Amino acid sequence: MIIVKLMGGLGNQMFQYAAGRCLSHLHKTNLQMDLSFLNKNSMEGITKRKFGLDCFELNLKEANESDIAGYKKKMGNKYIRTFQRKLPILFDSVYFAESGSTFHKEFYNLPAKVYLEGYWQCEKYFLPVEEVIQKDFCFKKALDAKNENLMSKIKNSVSVSLHVRRGDYISASHTSNIYAPCSAEYYNSAVEIIASKVSNIELFIFSDEIHWCKENLKFSWQVNYIDNNSNKNNYIDMQLMSACKHNVIANSSFSWWAAWLNNNPNKIIIAPAKWYSASHLSDSDLIPDKWLRI
Repeated sequence: MIIVKLMGGLGNQMFQYAAGRCLSHLHKTNLQMDLSFLNKNSMEGITKRKFGLDCFELNLKEANESDIAGYKKKMGNKYIRTFQRKLPILFDSVYFAESGSTFHKEFYNLPAKVYLEGYWQCEKYFLPVEEVIQKDFCFKKALDAKNENLMSKIKNSVSVSLHVRRGDYISASHTSNIYAPCSAEYYNSAVEIIASKVSNIELFIFSDEIHWCKENLKFSWQVNYIDNNSNKNNYIDMQLMSACKHNVIANSSFSWWAAWLNNNPNKIIIAPAKWYSASHLSDSDLIPDKWLRI
């Protein structure tokens, strides 16, 4: 059995699920989700998140206390954690905690009984089963009339999504110490690059601060501001972005996944050159090779 601890928003939960799904598929064993962290009261400085994977057609099972109990002793001993992380092949049951933000090559030596704790923000953790992941992350609910009209417009134009993440990147100290919002110059440069490669583009801007976008992002192309999906329906923004022909993403796992799920074989994806403002974190394994960083 593979157990995955879920943390963070929808994009983070997707990375965590994908890593666990890869191992469960390769080992032909069950996958369960540990929701205990999401169910806790909000910690100071950390944005409270809810379980978000129910927007997909997934047959998910929640791990209970007895499922997790066998790993708890290993969680509390840093020497066991380090030893298991370095040489997981020596164990038949492993608590595997992510250390740092780069790809752990030991991941594929993990046994069929493992508890995963981390963010796993790298497609290398699930590339062997990428077709499975694409199929799993199929949005299950029908769109309402307004979003259906937007989807039609996106599919019938040379659509380019821009995701502008601000919100807790500015207001929450825990988050703002790790991330800084992308600048207007970044979005202007990204759109110019795409416009130099394809003609007649139409922009679709998604943001948690649409008013900032209207005041600070000025383009000569047709622009659509999307602000009708919030709270429990925010996943629809990811669905709409993934249907765009091309994507300009923020330093956000939410728009990372929108771009990754984009099935246009000729897609142009532009990502920020600097993902983290925190110097101790590396983004060297985070962005797929075919995407352009500026």
